[in-house]
Amino acid sequence: MILRLRNRTFDFSVDAPPSKSVFHRELIVRFLNGYKDDLEVSPEDSKDIAATKDCLRALRDGNFILNCNESGSTLRFMIPVAAAYLKSKGISSDVTFKTAGRLYDRPLDDLVNCLKEHGITLVRDDESRTISLEGGLTEGVFTIDGSVSSQYVSGIMMALTVLPDSSINVVGTPSSVHYIELTQSVIDKYKNARHEEFRVEGDWSGGAFLLCLKELIDGDIKVGNLDPDSVQGDKAITDYLEACGADELSWDCKDIPDIVPYMAVVAAFRNKKTVFGNIGRLRIKESDRIAAIREQLDTAGIRTEETDETLTVYGRSETFDNDMITLKSYNDHRMVMSAMLIAAALRTDLDIDTDAPLDKSFPGLRHIIREEFS
Repeated sequence: MILRLRNRTFDFSVDAPPSKSVFHRELIVRFLNGYKDDLEVSPEDSKDIAATKDCLRALRDGNFILNCNESGSTLRFMIPVAAAYLKSKGISSDVTFKTAGRLYDRPLDDLVNCLKEHGITLVRDDESRTISLEGGLTEGVFTIDGSVSSQYVSGIMMALTVLPDSSINVVGTPSSVHYIELTQSVIDKYKNARHEEFRVEGDWSGGAFLLCLKELIDGDIKVGNLDPDSVQGDKAITDYLEACGADELSWDCKDIPDIVPYMAVVAAFRNKKTVFGNIGRLRIKESDRIAAIREQLDTAGIRTEETDETLTVYGRSETFDNDMITLKSYNDHRMVMSAMLIAAALRTDLDIDTDAPLDKSFPGLRHIIREEFS
């Protein structure tokens, strides 16, 4: 498909989508607190949110085959949550998690080891690419290494809301600590009060893309539905954009891995040299995002380097004289958006294989593409 960005001036307004991070947590914590509504899938839902709704609705209806689709958050949250839910209801049943895309191949080792100490075994079926939860959960102290994935910690935290005789022991330095704080804020919200109204704040991950696009285009984009007081970690994009324009810049991305591809594109067009640290986990996302962003930037004539935990982006030194750039999506929503940023910065049209992965996190962006970039 072709997106028209060459030599264009833009002026439009757009709201950031609902926060996936908040949405997942609100749905799960509400469900565990007895709210069994708000689980029907809406056309506006991203695929990841639809997956969490499907899983919770299946549990509600006594169906223990849970379809996580490609959503890593859904799988990592629902494994401990499903085990705790069955325990709290006195139900003895195995649970099977269906996966799609690269999800089956993404690591779960530390979560597996934690739950094994509490009577739960996770069994993989390579042929069907499903993961089955077997055994009965026992209560106690759940010890988990927080440096591996904040989602493991968050999943257990939410699960423990229905296990009164259990607690969590987080060892190591937690990664993406803002997501853990976000989980706690949602748990606290429902701890002492009823909340009949279900409202989700805007997503700073999607907002980060929009703010980077605003930075790189000719014209202006007015971005709404972003709470400046949010505890979402990706709000750090505002600090990053303010710091750009430097000869050399270093940025620790331990707590903001999702927005690194966007930051890398901005770096190529605003700084002479930028070093992004703590980026190793980007290799096990929906795509290998380090390899993908390097390939995209290389196509645009931009030099990059990598180590195990760093990505270095050098400022653009070559001119780009083509009317169109051809970039791949890697079946990854973040990489579709980074491709758009590259084309916007180059003032050139974009030929990309598909925009369908945007349904995973920002389905509304596909409508914006048709209205503003076609």
